[in-house]
Amino acid sequence: MLSRVLVSPAILEPLGRTLRWLLSLRDSQGRIICPQHRVEHTGKSAGVIGLALALRRYDPSADPEELLSVAAQQARRLVANLVNEPNSPCYTFRPGRHDPFNCSNSVIDGGACADALAQLVREAGDELSQEDRDSFQAASLLHARTYLRYAVLDKGIPAQRAWGLAGLAGAWSLENDEVLAKAAIEAVGVLEGIQFSDGSYPYHPIEWGAEHPGSADASAFYQSRVTGFLIEALQLLGRDPKDPIFSPPIRRGLSFLRALQGPDGRKCGLVEAKPWYWGAHYEVASHPFDVFTLARGHALFGSVELAVAATRAFRAWVARLSPEGVPSSHAPEDGEGESYQCPVFWAGHAAWIARCVPELDRAMAVADTYEEPDPAGSLDLQVAYYPDADLARLEDAGVVAWVRGARPPGNVHHGSPHGGLLQVVRKSDGKDLLSRRRHDAAAEAEWTSASGGFSLSRGLASGKKELRFSLWLARTDLRAGETGRALSRPLRALSKGVMEFGSSACSTAFDRKPSLDLLSDGVRLQSGLAHRDGTPATEARFERTYRLAGDGLLVEERLLQPTAGGNLAYHIPKDAKDIERSDKTLRYRLS
Repeated sequence: MLSRVLVSPAILEPLGRTLRWLLSLRDSQGRIICPQHRVEHTGKSAGVIGLALALRRYDPSADPEELLSVAAQQARRLVANLVNEPNSPCYTFRPGRHDPFNCSNSVIDGGACADALAQLVREAGDELSQEDRDSFQAASLLHARTYLRYAVLDKGIPAQRAWGLAGLAGAWSLENDEVLAKAAIEAVGVLEGIQFSDGSYPYHPIEWGAEHPGSADASAFYQSRVTGFLIEALQLLGRDPKDPIFSPPIRRGLSFLRALQGPDGRKCGLVEAKPWYWGAHYEVASHPFDVFTLARGHALFGSVELAVAATRAFRAWVARLSPEGVPSSHAPEDGEGESYQCPVFWAGHAAWIARCVPELDRAMAVADTYEEPDPAGSLDLQVAYYPDADLARLEDAGVVAWVRGARPPGNVHHGSPHGGLLQVVRKSDGKDLLSRRRHDAAAEAEWTSASGGFSLSRGLASGKKELRFSLWLARTDLRAGETGRALSRPLRALSKGVMEFGSSACSTAFDRKPSLDLLSDGVRLQSGLAHRDGTPATEARFERTYRLAGDGLLVEERLLQPTAGGNLAYHIPKDAKDIERSDKTLRYRLS
């Protein structure tokens, strides 16, 4: 008999809403068909299994038999999509890489499907028919033995390897196959080896085949996946993530993930190797992975900060969930455009919140008793520095701010688009105190100028390949019936990826090689002006200091060396207070 554990309805209600929306997309064959891409995203609809299992276990108002039926029906869909690759011993879950409109690949879909099937067998195997149980178990193991055991060691993107690792470990949990265990533990070690010492991961390492150096930048979107999947895989393999053999990369990964998060639960999305994915300067689509990783991290290591971060991530995700259960990547008012991924992706990922319901419930109980320091006279100044990302996080009782120094080269699709003072968020109400748009050449709190004329060669060097890529993106839009959006893709790539990179505009935000020095209460940057591609533009030099005051951020901008043309401009934030000016110095407060 199923025994239920009481947890907060505030967790269960949005999960139930999301599941209902996913199920509303089923056709007569039980396939969940994406309204945008018009395909069955098998690896995402696999999330129905985890959502249904969690609700039947924790929701006292749910019908457990109905939810088990929902999970089993979806599992049969996964098995039906397990196909032997032509001229290969591998069995993979279609569509995977075979349909470009699936917007995924075989290791992501396969890891998700093998993991979901294994979870269903582990948690409800005794309640399934013998035929279903055997079928689900066989499919998970077959995929792991013929594909995942290899993919976790040869895919170029760490987050993809880690997702495959979770599926591999799930399959192992059904049958203790030493070959699978050996591949899984080797994959754990390889992922630790590619992690930077500050806890960040490159999205696509150069040594693993990245075509553009910006792809090797850190990624706010992907950071939690590697750490969370490592935790889950180790526990499924019967290993303790707290063991000193395994815990260092997990602790480092948790630290960097928490450093990215602001007081409103959103992460600083301007630290992003893959900015083309998103229609705003931040996203909450990755928050289900954040919630799982932070809540499970709190359960393992007991940090109050992790409990608070898990709670904030969850509430930020729920705040952007529609009444019908459709997830969003960002609020409409913050949008610069549409995000590439679709709500079916984001809804499927909610299964990772479902997987940590009791841990999240405990984390929320801890977080709701946590008291923020009083801004009045507070001396609680926190300056954290992550050297590989060259990222500083500044926090006091009034604000959280991020400052970035050097970062990899970038173009319109690859690499973090903005350096210097990235973001300042007020803790009392979560307000962004800087107006931020990724393509804004005249961003607040930055110096700008112009240097030379338009350079087509510089623009094409940055954007020629991206023009071709925009045509591929346009195909997806056409499949979704978005003709206007499809037509705008190449035009936008030409405008943002070629013309803007070739323009004479330059900014301190585009300097990719400033020097960053730590202070006891903040940081100091030595910066210059650069064109959007990072090439130095003029001889102007600046000393830029950001200090915590206990209740806000003190900014001092000092002009060390002017530009010959004298056409410098500084864009004072509209929320700046206590502004002081002199000949070569500007000071103000953000609070």
